[in-house]
Amino acid sequence: MTKMVLSSRYLVLTGLILLAACTRALPLYVPHIWNFTAVGALAVFAGAQFQNKTLAFLIPLMAMAVSDSFLGNGFNLPVYIGFIVMVACGMAIRGKVNPTSIALSSVAGAVFFFLITNFAFLYPWYPHNMGGVIQSYIMGLPFLRNMIIADAIYGTILFGGFYLLEKGFPKLARVRA
Repeated sequence: MTKMVLSSRYLVLTGLILLAACTRALPLYVPHIWNFTAVGALAVFAGAQFQNKTLAFLIPLMAMAVSDSFLGNGFNLPVYIGFIVMVACGMAIRGKVNPTSIALSSVAGAVFFFLITNFAFLYPWYPHNMGGVIQSYIMGLPFLRNMIIADAIYGTILFGGFYLLEKGFPKLARVRA
């Protein structure tokens, strides 16, 4: 396990994920782009690229936790559950990573994240009935839009960039058993 974690592939993947996690600070510096970060894309990317399932979940969750501590965001269970589901969406496309599967996995992950977090966050702000649930989802649509657009852009950068790195440095390619 230690040899695998210290391999060039895992070190590069982890570096890309940590770099992508830094985009969570963008809304602090650029107004009106809430949910426009690489978080969703990095979750799908990690799920698709890490052979080891534990690392596929652990590395992006640790990146989230570290960025949360720097941003002053506390631990928020629904956000982390949504994030875990997005990693699982990436795992669903392992071995068949292509532009179509990446796009479908990314949109599915964003929609699941949206459904989980908006349902959980309706309680402090909306009535606790079906109307409140619907209102919560309607009010969250701009955040879903931003996440889908960000996932498309950052997903292209992560998956495309790593694809090019694998081509330039074959040592980074996944070992096929």
